[in-house]
Amino acid sequence: MANKRTKAVGSRSAKRIKVTANNVSKVKTNKDAQPLIQPRHLRGRRGSLRDMPAMPLDILFEVFVYLEPMDLLNLARTSKPFKQLLVDRTAARFWRAARENIKGLPDCPSFLSEPAYANLCFDAHCHNCLKPNIQTVHWEVKARYCQPCMNEVYYCFVSPESIDAYGDNPLPDPDNLLGWDVPYSIRRHKLSVKAIMEAWRQTPAENRAEFRIEYTARRKQLLAFASDYEKWFEMRKKARSKEIEETRQDRFNSVEQRLRDLGYGEDLDYACRLYRSGIHPLLKIPRVVQARPLTTRGWKNMEAEVLGVMDGIRATRLQKERLAAITRRIKKLGEALVPWRRTVGPITPYTQELLLMPEVSSLIDAPTTSEPTEEDFSTLEKGFYNFSSQWRNRGCSKLSQMVRSKIALPSDVDVFSLAVSQYFYCVRCAKVRYGYDSDAATYPNILVHRCLWESRSFPAPEDTYEGIIARLEGGVPRTLDTLQSLADKARPVIEACDQDPARVTVDEMDALDIRLRCTGSCQEDGVYTVYTWCAAIEHTICGYECGTGQPSWEKVPLEYLADVATLEEIARLNREARRMDFIEHWFCSHCPRTFNFKWYSYAKRTRSSLVEHLRKEHDIDNPTELDMYYDPRQYDRVKPVYFIRKGLDLNPHRFLRAQTASRMGEVKWVDASWFDSLQA
Repeated sequence: MANKRTKAVGSRSAKRIKVTANNVSKVKTNKDAQPLIQPRHLRGRRGSLRDMPAMPLDILFEVFVYLEPMDLLNLARTSKPFKQLLVDRTAARFWRAARENIKGLPDCPSFLSEPAYANLCFDAHCHNCLKPNIQTVHWEVKARYCQPCMNEVYYCFVSPESIDAYGDNPLPDPDNLLGWDVPYSIRRHKLSVKAIMEAWRQTPAENRAEFRIEYTARRKQLLAFASDYEKWFEMRKKARSKEIEETRQDRFNSVEQRLRDLGYGEDLDYACRLYRSGIHPLLKIPRVVQARPLTTRGWKNMEAEVLGVMDGIRATRLQKERLAAITRRIKKLGEALVPWRRTVGPITPYTQELLLMPEVSSLIDAPTTSEPTEEDFSTLEKGFYNFSSQWRNRGCSKLSQMVRSKIALPSDVDVFSLAVSQYFYCVRCAKVRYGYDSDAATYPNILVHRCLWESRSFPAPEDTYEGIIARLEGGVPRTLDTLQSLADKARPVIEACDQDPARVTVDEMDALDIRLRCTGSCQEDGVYTVYTWCAAIEHTICGYECGTGQPSWEKVPLEYLADVATLEEIARLNREARRMDFIEHWFCSHCPRTFNFKWYSYAKRTRSSLVEHLRKEHDIDNPTELDMYYDPRQYDRVKPVYFIRKGLDLNPHRFLRAQTASRMGEVKWVDASWFDSLQA
């Protein structure tokens, strides 16, 4: 077996042990261990003041005049000769000269020596455990204590009989010294109280009154001096805080100047405006807010971190400027689109879709240094016509496929001229709002159905052009995939009118002198409901009115159609009046238009308020249909009319629609014989 190789004693790889206060007794003083003692880091040249005690006294005295009390105190602690020199009573003049170097410092009180006064005022350590940075001076005991030592060297005691005396008279009754169970307590220094009580006991009874007066006078003198010292200390603390703040501000200004020299001037100005009511990002960097002058070395240490923060501020500034430029240009585009929209009508592509056109995005997202003019936007009008035509053709093709998937149609027929293909519904509305197929709309208004632009979809990152447009315009338009054709539900109604759903057009259905009555479970005794073919389709769509079953239809006898026509005319006039003066869905054709939520809630008006708007804002006294338009996204249902037996109680829980129609005058009240003749 090979011998193990041993390391030579004193070699470079020999183990060294660090000597601490806990293991100093365990370290062996042999050659196998080399204690490692870390030298204390001192500023300046080591040993440069070792010859100071040997200096002539006149030179030392001249030096002492320029020192402060804390300097003399530290000097007295360096060696015995200096201690003997500075704590002697004859050295009081040096301490007084040192005190004069401190502005506003009160004179040394009679109950303290000069070294003790300097130690109490300037050496901020706990006088019990030597913990540093203790700023509170307890003048009643002439010492500084940290909070843990306060609980150790103080106790609370008082008696109900001596509570008043303890405020002005520090000498309580010795028999009630430990009255812990009383609701009052005053903190008193243990050693001081013991000394006072001992002196009190040793004082003869006839001299105690004099002792009390003398002690009270000393205590008042102490408290008066404590008040003067506290005022000076607060003044000194404020001055020091101001000095530190000025140093930090100078350092920050130096950092700011270096950044401006590097080309970050605009970013600094933006940061000052942005964070005027908050914290500047640079002030969150610890090296920037240090209370020391900025040096070249200090700048090199913080340069990478500071430039990283400034690059982030620059990116934010450029993004904000880009957003402001895009918003400003979109407004110009909206003004340029007004004549074009008046020509093509309200059913046009969404603003979001127009903004994503390549020729439009090149102008909207151009560099902020080059601002597009109104002439640049006006040249896009031809492209808007082409894009609008392509957009409508794509929508019609998609909707046509939906209709043909529901009903077989000849290949040569115009799908959207047929009555069966007029109605669609949105799956999103049915699911989100009602839970049934209720939100129907007709062609071509379905191309701008509200669910297609009430979008909360933001697929692109917000720092891209698409993401910015999505956030400015309330999202991106949805596709037509959320729509479905209702041709299968319109077919039974058309067949009930003895027409071919694959051939009959809308105009032909309107020309028919036919009205229908539902024979489903929705009918009530004493109420006879008459539907047009459009109202019948809508009743079929809202299948909940007939319960779980599908409605079935029969023709209304011809002899009742004259009364039906009268009621339908009243209903039409009511519907027109409601659209004119009660519904805020009218828009101005002369104002720039977009279909985000903020614009929609701001721009919609009643017709009468819109007429007033045209008169005030556009100087149009007699507006025409070209000056205003009704929101194509809103769909007004075609309601039926009613024949109701006289005396029937229209309970709103059973006859809500009939009761509403009755208030609007869309009901004819008939005798019971009318219903008998109808059944006959």
